[in-house]
Amino acid sequence: MCKKGDLGRAAKLIDNMFLKGCVPNEVTYNTLIHGLCLKGKLEKAVNLLDRMVASKCMPNDVTYGTIINGLVKQGRALDGARVLISMEERGHCANEYVYSVLVSGSFREGKTEEAMKLWKEMMEKGCEPNIVVYSALIDGLCQEGKLDEAKGILAEMVKKGCVPNAFTYSSLMKGFFLIGDSHGAVLVLKEMSNDNCIRNEICYSVLIYGLCEDGKLKEALMVWKQMLGKGFIPDVVAYSSMIHGLCNAGLVEQGLRLFNEMLCQEPESQPDVITYNIILNALGQQSSISHAIGLLNSMLNQV
Repeated sequence: MCKKGDLGRAAKLIDNMFLKGCVPNEVTYNTLIHGLCLKGKLEKAVNLLDRMVASKCMPNDVTYGTIINGLVKQGRALDGARVLISMEERGHCANEYVYSVLVSGSFREGKTEEAMKLWKEMMEKGCEPNIVVYSALIDGLCQEGKLDEAKGILAEMVKKGCVPNAFTYSSLMKGFFLIGDSHGAVLVLKEMSNDNCIRNEICYSVLIYGLCEDGKLKEALMVWKQMLGKGFIPDVVAYSSMIHGLCNAGLVEQGLRLFNEMLCQEPESQPDVITYNIILNALGQQSSISHAIGLLNSMLNQV
C-alpha cells in the first residue's frame, strides 16, 4: 500500500492492528514513515515516530535517517539536527549517512557554522567519516569560496586512506571558478589523473561551463575535444556551455551546428530552455529574426 502511495489505508491498517492487540514492529513503522517522507508529509512522519516510541517499539537508524533526510530535502536542516539530538537522547548513535545528509543540507541552506559544528561533533564522537561525508564537507566549503579549508579537508581525507571521487574533484573545480581561478580548476582535472581517479562527464561539464563563463573558449574547446576523445557523451550542461561560449565569441554558425547535433542525441543531452535562450539571444543580436521565430516555434511544439 505504501509503495502505491495509499498511505491513508496503511495508517488505518496500523490502527486496526492496535485494536486487535497486534503491535506493529519497526519494519511496519519504517515502511509507513518512509512513505510519508516521500510524500513530503514530515509532520505526520514525526508524529508516527512519537507514536512508535510510545508503543515501546524502538526506532532504529533507518527510522531516524529517513526522517532526517526528509526534513533536509524540505530545507529544514535545523529540524533534522533536532531529530539527531532526540535520536542520541534515546541511545542511538548517528552513522555517516545521517551526518552527510545534515552537513550537505546545512551548507545548502547557507548555515556554514552549523555544518562545521556537525562535522566537529561527528569527529569528537568517533564516527569515522566516509567518502560521502568528506565530499559533502568539501562541496559545502567550496560553495562558500573557502578553498584553503576545502583543500585541507581533502589532504586529511587522502591521509586517512579515503580516496576522493569524481564528485569531490568536481566540487573543487567549482570552488576554483568561484574565486576566479580557472587555471586552478584545470589543474584539478590533471590532479585526478595523478590520483588515479576516474573522470566522468560531470567533471568535464563543470570545467567546460566554468571556462566558457570566463571567456576562455580556446581552453574550453580543448577540454571538449578531450572529453569526446575519452568516449564521453556531453550532457545538456556541456553542450549549452559550449554553444554559449561559441556564440559569445561571435561564432554563431558553429554554435548552431552544435545545437543541431544536440537534437540528434539521447534525452539527457537534448536542448533545454537555457539552450534555446542562448541560441535565440545570439540570433537576435545578429538580427536573424526569421530564424529565431522558426526556432521558437520548434521549441513550443516540443512543450
